[in-house]
Amino acid sequence: MRIESKLCHLTTDKAVVQVNGWLDDKNLGSALAEGPTVEVAEDKAIARLNKRLKILANDEKTIRSINEDIIKTPVNVDLPKNEKINTNHEPSDWSNELAAIDLEIDRLKWSRDDEINFLVKSLGYKNRNKITKYNDIVKYLSLLKEIDIPTQNKEDKGTINTLIEESDKILRDLSWDHTHGREYLQKEFNVSTRKELNQEQLMSFVEKLKSIRNQYQAS
Repeated sequence: MRIESKLCHLTTDKAVVQVNGWLDDKNLGSALAEGPTVEVAEDKAIARLNKRLKILANDEKTIRSINEDIIKTPVNVDLPKNEKINTNHEPSDWSNELAAIDLEIDRLKWSRDDEINFLVKSLGYKNRNKITKYNDIVKYLSLLKEIDIPTQNKEDKGTINTLIEESDKILRDLSWDHTHGREYLQKEFNVSTRKELNQEQLMSFVEKLKSIRNQYQAS
């Protein structure tokens, strides 16, 4: 049997790996597992796949029996269908949910700061790794799935354009040229252009400019 591995999720203390078993061009099934390192997660996934398939020999009869009676595992990550969780029987392996969250983050094309801002506003966590309750993991995934990309992007783009126009006006009021503006961006946000700022950072940039303008006007 040939094993193919795929890294689905990785943090400093957690990894999620998916493995697929193949015999020639025939897919025998897949398994997902979590561990403190990539190697441990991969070994657990392979062990889980072997247990699921119950491969005792490589002869054709055993493989045909497995294909007919056992193999029902989809390759795609299983997503929770609802938020109703029995807190007395929380699963110890959250690898499916964590992998599904990563897929949603990719779909939304969010940066790390985008995810942190959303987590703080929706669940009060500053980092996904701080979530210790399975209910919150499922709720977080559900909230991500409800976000509509076209609507959100349209609203964010409008807000960002408005903030850039507002900052242009304040920069003109301050008589700052492009060089002065870039130097301030580099000092305060470690970027060279406003295009590198997300919405929250742009809002902070505008507020800082307003404060400077108010100081100039008061002097």
